[in-house]
Amino acid sequence: MKIKSMWPVCVLLILVTLVGFAWAKSHVSGPEQMIVGTWSEQSWEYEKVSTPADKQRLKDRDTIAQSVKDQLGKHLMIHSAETWKFHPDGTLTLEGPHTVKVIRWKLKGRGHILELEHRDHTVEHYNLTALTNEQMILNFDSDMQVKGIAKLTFHR
Repeated sequence: MKIKSMWPVCVLLILVTLVGFAWAKSHVSGPEQMIVGTWSEQSWEYEKVSTPADKQRLKDRDTIAQSVKDQLGKHLMIHSAETWKFHPDGTLTLEGPHTVKVIRWKLKGRGHILELEHRDHTVEHYNLTALTNEQMILNFDSDMQVKGIAKLTFHR
């Protein structure tokens, strides 16, 4: 008899749990929604990791000089964009001082890998290390002679 009286309580508990999850999912923004909008490039920093000792002390951060940025940019298609406009339809408008490009974007993995695909099907991957309503930080590995990780910081 006691098992039969517990059954409605279990069903009610399951329903309350499902409604709670549905409500939380509809009220919490995921990275796909948070990234949509206009982002302005604020800085490029370069973490030098050319030796094992450098890998241990990544405090050696420098703001990237324009010449280093240009060298890094040879490996990137979007290095001259100053404003990135993410649209909900998966397009990204890259606005530079003299150019405007439209490419495709999507988040992969658990929302931490930003994939950019250009019209010629060239694909770039960035690690999305921070994303808030006001700031976005992207990282990518450099294949230059001086190995390291570049950090791009954007603000709305």
